[in-house]
Amino acid sequence: MPDYDGRGNPDADADSWALWIPRVVLSPLYLTNEYLLRRPLGALVRKAERDRWADSFVQLFTFGEGGKNLLVPTALFDFGLLPSVGFYYSGDDFLAHGNVLRLHGATWGKRWINATMADRYALSRSESVQARFDFRRSEDNLFVGIGPDAVSSTQSRFGLERVDGSFRYRRYVARQSRFDVEGGIQHLAYLAGDCCNDPSVDTRIASGDLMAPPGYRDPYTTVYGRVDLSFDSRRPRPEPGDGYYVQLQARPSVDVQGSRSWIAYGGVAGGALDLTGHRRTLRLQLALDFVDRMTGDSIPFTEYASFDRELLPGFLPGWLIGRSTAAAQLGYSWPVWLGLDARTRFTVGNAFGGRLDGFAVDKLRMSGDFGFTTSDARDQGFELLFGLGTETFEQGAAITSVRVTVGSRRGF
Repeated sequence: MPDYDGRGNPDADADSWALWIPRVVLSPLYLTNEYLLRRPLGALVRKAERDRWADSFVQLFTFGEGGKNLLVPTALFDFGLLPSVGFYYSGDDFLAHGNVLRLHGATWGKRWINATMADRYALSRSESVQARFDFRRSEDNLFVGIGPDAVSSTQSRFGLERVDGSFRYRRYVARQSRFDVEGGIQHLAYLAGDCCNDPSVDTRIASGDLMAPPGYRDPYTTVYGRVDLSFDSRRPRPEPGDGYYVQLQARPSVDVQGSRSWIAYGGVAGGALDLTGHRRTLRLQLALDFVDRMTGDSIPFTEYASFDRELLPGFLPGWLIGRSTAAAQLGYSWPVWLGLDARTRFTVGNAFGGRLDGFAVDKLRMSGDFGFTTSDARDQGFELLFGLGTETFEQGAAITSVRVTVGSRRGF
């Protein structure tokens, strides 16, 4: 406040020299956010609003009555994997009111093909059913090893062809909390594969560098079920992002061609604190996943627990697999543009034996990343990510993985 009475302003004059320490330490982040992101994007938004770019963009990719059909090109470059280009289609009220169709197709020639179709029908405001079909052929799947001590010197590739059909019932209980029940059938077959100057798994096995992972080269067909319970107290935008969440899931599978079955189960629990009430959110979460044998003598390694793109993003998918996984993550996100958030995350975790067999602090790895992502829950979004992953603390915690991702990500 101005010093109207001439007696000084203690609130304004009481600045401590100690505050300059965090100001100097955090100045690179502030300058990057302010002068490389916020101000240039703000100028771009003002220009787009004045010239009505949004109207031209919407008309370019939408069609049909009411503009309920959207068709856009997609591309994803996850360095260390084969890239892909394709398309995404969404149709609201497709053939019937309340019916939603989503299609996504992407390819990089015969070495990488992915096709997904999901048709969702709303039974009511809180209930829906969905039929889904997935086909994926990929020759760039990563295999490093099983368990906590995998090292990059055994990095190799293999191919997979997966066909999956499922039917799901979903019911929202409150806000973002929901209950899912799903059943389906899946067929998986192995292919020859290589990518990115890495030898194939077959080459590693022949040279004696690797033992054949469980079930390798044996095709199988499974019937599976899935139950997913999610409780989330966080509120949708634009309200503050405070709250906590718990998600539990279980997926039993039965091999229809053999006498074996297994169950995958686990969950994630976390909390979020909005520091300003404007979506500058600090989040802490813990995730555990397990795979146990129910009958038979083995579980295919492709069914083992692994980390998705969110938990240890410094590693490519498939880098860390085991009969169980554990991870703790601290993250911070903040808005930089309409519909776009910046985020940074720090994670410790690893893959272990059955039911965390072999778990120890010195067996944990670190992952850190920084990037940008679309902030709203959408069926198709954008992501730009730079991440690093390390060896275990026991191995010296040196950087062993560098990951760069840019492009669209499927969210349905």
